[in-house]
Amino acid sequence: MAVPLIQASVLVADDAQTVRQSVRLTLGHLGITRVDLTSSVGETRRRLKNGQYDIVLCDYHFGEGMNGQELLEELRRTGELPLTTVWFMITAEASYEKVVAVAEVGPDDYLIKPFSGARLADRLTLAWEKKQYLRPLYDKIAHGDTAGALQLARELLTTTADAPYRADLQRILSTLLLEDGQLDAARKVFEEILQRRVVPWAKLGLARVYNRQSRKDEAEAMLKSAIDEHAQYVDAYEELAALYMADGRLDEAMAVYDQCLSIAPNNVSRLQKAGNLASMLGQPAKARAMLERAVAYGGNSSALAPETVLQLALAAKRDNAHADADRYLRMLSEIGRRKESFAGQVVGMLANALFSGRAQELDPLADFVLSSEFTLELAVSAIMTADFICAPSVPGERTNPANAPYRWLKPIAERFITSKYVSGLLEGACGQRASWAGYVRQLGAEIAELNKQTVQLMLGNRYAEAVERAVDTARRTRNHRLMLSATHAIVRYLKSQEAPLRERNLLLSTADDFLGRLYGVIEEGVLYSLSEDIDRLAHVR
Repeated sequence: MAVPLIQASVLVADDAQTVRQSVRLTLGHLGITRVDLTSSVGETRRRLKNGQYDIVLCDYHFGEGMNGQELLEELRRTGELPLTTVWFMITAEASYEKVVAVAEVGPDDYLIKPFSGARLADRLTLAWEKKQYLRPLYDKIAHGDTAGALQLARELLTTTADAPYRADLQRILSTLLLEDGQLDAARKVFEEILQRRVVPWAKLGLARVYNRQSRKDEAEAMLKSAIDEHAQYVDAYEELAALYMADGRLDEAMAVYDQCLSIAPNNVSRLQKAGNLASMLGQPAKARAMLERAVAYGGNSSALAPETVLQLALAAKRDNAHADADRYLRMLSEIGRRKESFAGQVVGMLANALFSGRAQELDPLADFVLSSEFTLELAVSAIMTADFICAPSVPGERTNPANAPYRWLKPIAERFITSKYVSGLLEGACGQRASWAGYVRQLGAEIAELNKQTVQLMLGNRYAEAVERAVDTARRTRNHRLMLSATHAIVRYLKSQEAPLRERNLLLSTADDFLGRLYGVIEEGVLYSLSEDIDRLAHVR
């Protein structure tokens, strides 16, 4: 049921008091009386976290720091701004038209200052009517009913050839198909849109489909084309950087992030990604500068990851900036009180260990490592933390997996080393401790050798031996490279019809578990092929 505009609750966000009061007066003339005012990005975040608004009228420029567009992107991606909320941008810059024309996360409408009250009323009424029309679809998405949302989107599009808000419906449909893994269906929608006219978001969507279908060259070409045509298309830059990182082309990814941040310099999420990449590339000064900006602009933002603040605390300790280190550790304590996420728990434990200087505080690491939520970034932070608080190493130090720090290094190295690059990353986190780095290198070599033996056994059609060699270790270590090889071995073993009946269900369950853990880690084409094989084998009796 449509809600009348006069019943809407509105938040007006602008750093100029005269503008806030003027907009409030205009809304009053429309009969809208439930109006709150904010004057900064931080205050706007707090209001939106603590209450829900039907409409947000936001200034594009808040002075120094994050702008309204960057705030909108952040709030949509953290899920703190419901899809049903109208976001209306107000700006004095005519150039904003170029920004919004290629923004993946754009406002529902915008107005260039100065504008009349009648103009605001007309445009706001149109945006409100569209949002009310799409509300049933947004409600299904908000409740996680993807199948229902897809069905409704298709129904609205096919009810009439000139369906209202057709472009919006096509965008929602294609995005849902992509998120649901229906890649061919999503590709067809994007291609249909692009056949009629060049739409930047459709190009980006098609590039994402190509990327997930392992058509990397086509994805890269599509993204470069989108950037050439629309130089301010920050989302295309970010997607291209992610593609380069997945291929190990880190220097190219860093160059793309530099370009992207020159256009939209204060996006908290993007600053963190670029800062962490700079850290991986051995550029600590650049990394610290980017991460400090992320903290400065995202102090009370849900997009600010606790790992970022921990990295800054570690960098400050490395530089003997003790006051800064203590400030970041206090900030981590505050974040820990606000967040109950897995990453927050791990970072809280690492921060406590840094603050106390007691190595035994790191004992829970061995259990944390086995969680699918324990990331490589957390692993690097854990090793760096241990480097700061463990007793100094001595020449010729012997490795003992039963003692700290080796009892933490072992599960971390076995879990994450899938390439020489990752091994080098973990070795670098060990600082000047040659014995630690050597132990990590040794464990990585053992994982690589085990994987090599598994592949050789499969090539020799010795599938039972390959399963025996890989499955138990993959299950114990949760190593992605071993899990993938073990899954291939299980599929080939079951296809060979050599597996005893009593083993089939257990092996199928194991393979299914491995694929669940590999989702989002390996190429979707490989994941899809293995899933199809397992489904077919599950129905063979």
